[in-house]
Amino acid sequence: MTSKTYFIPNIHCMHCVMRIKNRLGEIEGVENVEANVQTREVEVEFSAPATEEAILKALAEIDYPAEV
Repeated sequence: MTSKTYFIPNIHCMHCVMRIKNRLGEIEGVENVEANVQTREVEVEFSAPATEEAILKALAEIDYPAEV
């Protein structure tokens, strides 16, 4: 399993967090998503078939692009 932390400047509230968790949870292989409104960081634990590329693409699709 891989764990990555992403900085997402568009996170402002718990609604943002829930939207991110719901979307990333739809990706097969994503096992856990934790987000922090104060730090604007999202930690994602995933394994195959999920990829970092798929996670970043999904975040961008819902207007929460990660700064990498």
